[in-house]
Amino acid sequence: MKKWNHTPAVFSKRSVQLLMAGLALVVSPGVHAIPSEQSVSFSHKDWDLICDNTLTCRAAGYSTSDSIPAATVLLTRKAGPATPVTNQVMLADYDGDTASKPPGVPLLLIDNHSLGTLLSADEDAWKMNRAQFTAFMQALRRDSDIRFKDNVNEYIFSGAGSSAVLLKMDDVQGRIGTTGALVKKGHNSESGVKLPVPEPIIIKAPVRDKKSRDMTAQETARIKPVLMKLIAGGHDSCDEERLKETWQIARLDEKQSLVSASCWMGAYNSGDVYFVINNDMSSIPVIVTDSATSYDDGMVDFAMKGRGLGDCWSYKYWTWDGKRFVPSAIGDSGRCMLIRAGGAWNLPTLKTKVITH
Repeated sequence: MKKWNHTPAVFSKRSVQLLMAGLALVVSPGVHAIPSEQSVSFSHKDWDLICDNTLTCRAAGYSTSDSIPAATVLLTRKAGPATPVTNQVMLADYDGDTASKPPGVPLLLIDNHSLGTLLSADEDAWKMNRAQFTAFMQALRRDSDIRFKDNVNEYIFSGAGSSAVLLKMDDVQGRIGTTGALVKKGHNSESGVKLPVPEPIIIKAPVRDKKSRDMTAQETARIKPVLMKLIAGGHDSCDEERLKETWQIARLDEKQSLVSASCWMGAYNSGDVYFVINNDMSSIPVIVTDSATSYDDGMVDFAMKGRGLGDCWSYKYWTWDGKRFVPSAIGDSGRCMLIRAGGAWNLPTLKTKVITH
């Protein structure tokens, strides 16, 4: 998955209604829950915390909402004793660097004092060296003026909310009172902090059809009425006009297929409803989701804009394991701050390891 350009996966009211309707009707002996640690999300003022199911925590800080152009800093720490905190810095370039002159390498400024240029992290981001990062963390605690500056702009960064968010990060990973805590340090060693949780493993099953095709008239006549009854049980989850569009189907194996139909459309997002059916329609179909974007080679995905500008997204993936479509990735790209088209970061709440046969 790319460094994602997609906001926490937001489940629409339609999704909840339709899913509950499906669960009420379907009891599948092959269905099993993915064992995983509960993800944690927490926000205070200009900082957010997202800890995924492996106990890796990501704290994202931003400029204030009225500060243009904006900057964002991402602090990432894995669970376990003595794990380092990595940092990334991203400065607003929503239009793709349309400035009249190259921005150059940015400087870190604390209380109007330059701490030198940042290091390159990748094609989009920068990072602070060890001395800069130490000064940055001290500046957060002192509520100092923090800025980044390049040849084009100054980017005023906000530390408001950082103490609460970083304290929560320590709490989630069991570091409060230890020598490695970011906020409330103590004399305790980190030997007793929480360990990383392994990513759940999903064995991806092969599928007969890697792409969906339009259903034939005969398939539509046989399958659609059954699925329409299931949709009706979801309290008008899908728009009637959208359901009149051509439905699609893809064979998963010799006994089961994936059927999809256009379900809803908003101002700048849309969602399709997906079902797993027995080809002979001998059992009640199972609803995968009513908010998906596409199907490809055994994977259903959903990408949703947080707003029309497209500077923040959420995403979710489901992977076929031979019995059902299992949630395999959930996350978002951080706040809508006009930093990048597609969003600034990849902030997962669910991570899995998908293994292909």
